[in-house]
Amino acid sequence: MKKPRGPFSRGSIRLSVLVGTGWTRTDDYLILGAGLGYFLVDGLEAGLDWEIWLGGTPTVNRLSPGLKYVLHMVPTIKPYVGAFYRHAFVNDFRDFNYVGGRLGLYIMPPRSRTIVGGGAVYERTLDCNDSDYVQCDTVYPEIFVGVAF
Repeated sequence: MKKPRGPFSRGSIRLSVLVGTGWTRTDDYLILGAGLGYFLVDGLEAGLDWEIWLGGTPTVNRLSPGLKYVLHMVPTIKPYVGAFYRHAFVNDFRDFNYVGGRLGLYIMPPRSRTIVGGGAVYERTLDCNDSDYVQCDTVYPEIFVGVAF
């Protein structure tokens, strides 16, 4: 009997929607976004995510290609690790570039379609100095809720 394909299996696709909050040194923002990922091999996802930061000045669009590896073979609690590059398109200011990494856990009970998870993200702003309106190094949490089809 063929084993059913899981959400982290080769050929699986991730579609995501993001709603969150963020801040700079001067403003608070509502963050909306979307993402698409494709599992190249079991556990390894190549993805592209987009965000728009609204409600503060300036408005920011961020585009992030990245790789993430999920230890898919681990039952129920599946650790993940990832790396990304990010470019921020900033209205009326200079753009910013970032590199970063993420580390966390997905929880997916056996025979369940629900996935929850969370972790931490580290982000380094490239060519950063203290006069910029951004923090050069940032660590923040990420939380996921999803359904596998």
